[in-house]
Amino acid sequence: MSSEDLVQVTCEEVPRGAIPGWLTEHILRQSLGPAESKSDLVGRVLIVYPTEESRKQALAGMPSSQAIDSTLHHTIDSLKSSLIADLRLPRVLNTEGGFELVLHEACRREAAKLAFPTINPLPEMRWGRGKTTALAELHSYLSRESAAVAWDGPGITSFRAVIRQLEKRLGGTHPDMVASRIIDGLNSGEKPFSLLDVDGIIMLDHPPGVPRSLIQIMLALSRHCPIHQLAHPGNFRLGHHGMSLLDQHPIKAQSNLPLWVPPHPPESTNPVQS
Repeated sequence: MSSEDLVQVTCEEVPRGAIPGWLTEHILRQSLGPAESKSDLVGRVLIVYPTEESRKQALAGMPSSQAIDSTLHHTIDSLKSSLIADLRLPRVLNTEGGFELVLHEACRREAAKLAFPTINPLPEMRWGRGKTTALAELHSYLSRESAAVAWDGPGITSFRAVIRQLEKRLGGTHPDMVASRIIDGLNSGEKPFSLLDVDGIIMLDHPPGVPRSLIQIMLALSRHCPIHQLAHPGNFRLGHHGMSLLDQHPIKAQSNLPLWVPPHPPESTNPVQS
């Protein structure tokens, strides 16, 4: 059985515009307050928004008389922060200012030991700040796309070793390592504490350029908590279609919706072909 067989992801297409009415109604019904008249709620749902601005806008549009539970409204980034706490990962290191000097000095010492033979082939060869910066930028990009481990280009393997040494010395987690540590923790552990009372996650439409590491976090999370995506229709090749966690057909009939998703007829969408 492959790891993909263990994920729980479904999707449906929704028109561009405001949050669907059926979801807004469900958000209001699961707001904080007396539990009477809520016994027929199909599930406690967490919403993942594409940006912090869209999250704030959605919550600001809710009636002021409703006490909305903000812990059920996240972006992928804020969900990452919650998972760091759930998985008890060491604090995330601040990589600005002084850390840059510490990183450069660590790379300079390793270069003198020929840890970067292609980039710095001689022990006495000067290791400039530009080399450290270039490796840091490359590693950051590769980490966002979950490609750092598989990368066979010069310098990255040794650079990752330097980062791990600094993590151990400073008692923290480097930002580039956060996603992979969360994925490992989700794949090998139990359901995160902050999601124990959540029946499912509804993921609003996200642009197609979401980094691969964030997609893998959501897939790993779906092993513990099912995810239902609401994606805008459109041409995949031109980038008009919303991001899909998995390559699968959208649900067209209400009877096929997961039981925890608020019941509603999936809307008919007719994307323009091009």
